[in-house]
Amino acid sequence: MSTRLRWYVGTLCVAGGLVLAFLLTRLDLDRAREVAGAIAVFAAFVVVGELVTLRVDDQNRLKEISITSTFAYGLVPLAGTTVAVLVFILGSVVADLTRHRGAVKTLFNAAQYVLALAAGGAVYHALGGGYEVTTATLPALAAGGLAFMAVNFLLVSIVVSLANDVPVLQGLRRDPLRVELGSSAMVLALAPVAVVVAERSLLLLPALVVPLGAVFMASKGEIQAKAQQAVAEEATELQRRLTRQEHEIVSRLQEADRLKADLIAAVSHELRNPLTTIVGVFGILRVRRERLSQAERDELVMMGIDQSERLHRMIEQLLMAARFEQPEGVASLGASRTELDATELLRQAGAEARARHHDRRIAIETNGALPVRVAQDAVVQVLGNLLDNACKYSPDGEPVRLSGNREGAEAVLAVEDAGPGIPEVERQRIFDRFTQLERHSQRRAGGVGLGLYIARQLARSQDGDLLVVDPADGRGARFELHLPLVPDAAGP
Repeated sequence: MSTRLRWYVGTLCVAGGLVLAFLLTRLDLDRAREVAGAIAVFAAFVVVGELVTLRVDDQNRLKEISITSTFAYGLVPLAGTTVAVLVFILGSVVADLTRHRGAVKTLFNAAQYVLALAAGGAVYHALGGGYEVTTATLPALAAGGLAFMAVNFLLVSIVVSLANDVPVLQGLRRDPLRVELGSSAMVLALAPVAVVVAERSLLLLPALVVPLGAVFMASKGEIQAKAQQAVAEEATELQRRLTRQEHEIVSRLQEADRLKADLIAAVSHELRNPLTTIVGVFGILRVRRERLSQAERDELVMMGIDQSERLHRMIEQLLMAARFEQPEGVASLGASRTELDATELLRQAGAEARARHHDRRIAIETNGALPVRVAQDAVVQVLGNLLDNACKYSPDGEPVRLSGNREGAEAVLAVEDAGPGIPEVERQRIFDRFTQLERHSQRRAGGVGLGLYIARQLARSQDGDLLVVDPADGRGARFELHLPLVPDAAGP
């Protein structure tokens, strides 16, 4: 029980006790003795009515709708508000004890009935109602009944809302409570009939069971209909969700099939190009060997070697990408780490790039040692991949810049070119598998779109990351490899 609910229940019980004490001082014993037989019959109906209730599942809390309001409120004009309250308390306590409810629940229900019935009786007597039901007192009886019903409804709504931790106004709009309100109105409408019948003959009171039973069955039918409607709506919504999910799955499968077909076509095309060149070179050498000069033969051989190396790199990339799909493949890269100076790795990658790109100037800038714990081959491969891309896309005569700096607890190894750059909207997509930006008009060689994907995976296997950022001078592209410095070297 929450603190707010505890305070509410405690306050209500105290208020109910005080109102009951006040009503006892106004008990009309003479009137009670005069209609003692009617009081006994009404009390019996109240007790039985409290034991036979209609249960409602209200937001996963069982509520009970009772049809005893006819006889409980009917006692107000028959024997006075105090007698009506005492009889209602009797029926409530007997029902709660029979159902083995706790003391707090029993006291709360009794206090709730005291306050609700006392409010109805106060309105009835304030409007001139007395011990006789006449045409003149019917408005007072109706007003008192509305007050009784409204107070009881409000008290129940508040406790249900607090118990379910929902706003009180939201609780007032719940369907089961609206059913309870409608049932109470129909039951209370029979109260003056019960009083008039009792004044004529107590033997006729059981005849009221028929209309009360009709109210009971009508309320039960409405509740069941709403429950079935809720189940049907939930099933319909579930079916809609399943249909949407099915369509989404079908769309994804269709997109996956399309991408797979495009991928196979792209990879096949890229692998076929160097292979076609190699086959063509060997064909020319075989057919025209005697008619070629030494320089022409050397040129064809170098062309074959270049295309063989290109084919080898693409196959290695495909194998490396497949390796990253297996957990043990990534784990093996992290197991071979040693403490190295990232500055030396930077120089090594630059030297190897110069050997591969004789016509490209590669400027290297470093700023002191950058001790890291990494797998040497992984870092050099990342830098080599970035340098190859930079040389590929930079205009002729423009240098490629390679730099190493310390940023906090990280070593940042950057490769910067003067090419067309990477649009900001593409800066995450370029790291996806098989992604290539075809808009680069200066693209000089094909590929399968795995270079940057592999580079980022290698960086992350070393607890680092590979990012593309804005270049310092606003031209070209700048890739940064971030690696954690060893703890002793990552000072302020």
